[in-house]
Amino acid sequence: MIRTIVATMLMLVYCGLNLYAQQKVANTITVKGEFDEKVNGNLNLTFKRVGGGKMEFDSARVTNGKFNFSRTSAEPLVLVMALELKKNEPGRGGSMNYNAFYLNPGEVNMSGSTDLKKTTVTGSGTEGNADYQHYSAAINVFLAKLSNSNRAVPASLPLEEKEKIWKKNADSINLIRDEEVFLKTIKEKPQSLLAVLALNQYASEPVWTPRKKMQPELIEKLLATLPAKYQAYPSLKSLKKELQVAKTTGVGQPMINFTLKDVNGKAVSLSDFKGKYVFLDFWASWCVPCRKENPNVKAQYLRYKDKGFTVLSVSMDKAADRKAWLDAIEKDGIGMWTHLVDEAGFAGFAAKSYDVMSIPTNFLISPDGKFVGRNLYGENLDKALKPLFQGK
Repeated sequence: MIRTIVATMLMLVYCGLNLYAQQKVANTITVKGEFDEKVNGNLNLTFKRVGGGKMEFDSARVTNGKFNFSRTSAEPLVLVMALELKKNEPGRGGSMNYNAFYLNPGEVNMSGSTDLKKTTVTGSGTEGNADYQHYSAAINVFLAKLSNSNRAVPASLPLEEKEKIWKKNADSINLIRDEEVFLKTIKEKPQSLLAVLALNQYASEPVWTPRKKMQPELIEKLLATLPAKYQAYPSLKSLKKELQVAKTTGVGQPMINFTLKDVNGKAVSLSDFKGKYVFLDFWASWCVPCRKENPNVKAQYLRYKDKGFTVLSVSMDKAADRKAWLDAIEKDGIGMWTHLVDEAGFAGFAAKSYDVMSIPTNFLISPDGKFVGRNLYGENLDKALKPLFQGK
């Protein structure tokens, strides 16, 4: 009896380990390279997850033109390879050669020379890469247009004026890019692996107003066009979760109440401000874009504070950064409205409830406690507020 139990347990352990090994192999991108023998040294590798997040860096040692490396991934990723052709010299930069590939779990065979642009890739792990090369080239066309537009801005203009023009250039050019590259790919090739990357990019750009937060219903419809086998990918599962949260903060939805401590340690709730239009602003002392936006928020506050408008700022500063938080409030001259802090940062209840993945992130809430706007920056904040207070 005991022998039978032990044998059964050993068999279960073996099956579990075997299943784990199979899953690990199924989720691994294995690359084998055979390049020209002139290619020696290190290949610098950058892995970009299709759903965003931090880039991951690695390297592969090339000996006599040959190298091997593997990466665990449950879905496709973008691999950027860089080869140092010339060492850095004092006072001079080195010379690097780049190429990018769209790889998925499977085997990848690479061959080429010191010119990585001429690298050829084959194997089960390269499904979608050919489409990606055309896709990437199309994006580069718009990057070139943006670069040319920005270079045409007179150098004599004040930096603040140039930044406004650069932003308008980016907004107009990227809007066309989004339609002609991201959206076109999703609609014309929903069954392709490239659609996973295109949807994630379309949902998340432009940076200041990601569509998954502004237009969750649209992104849901696009997501539904992708094959069922892709729906289990981590990036798309995460996107679905974010869409659900975004819909709870959509226009007309009731605000989500929370309570945090202010600069004096007093507990303050969002619901305390009912009866006023509230600009709920998530920021931090270390966030450069947040600090740049503070003068604009201050100007709007001063313009409408006597007409039923207020600002409620929620800082993501940690406990160790309390002094930096208070110093930033004083330096930016924004102490006239209520400031709260969530020392749990992005893991805190407020940030999670409002799907705050990056800052600055803001919401405009009506006097009856419903969302009327989101991610309003620069002149867009003024455009949103002006109609609300006309005649008051």
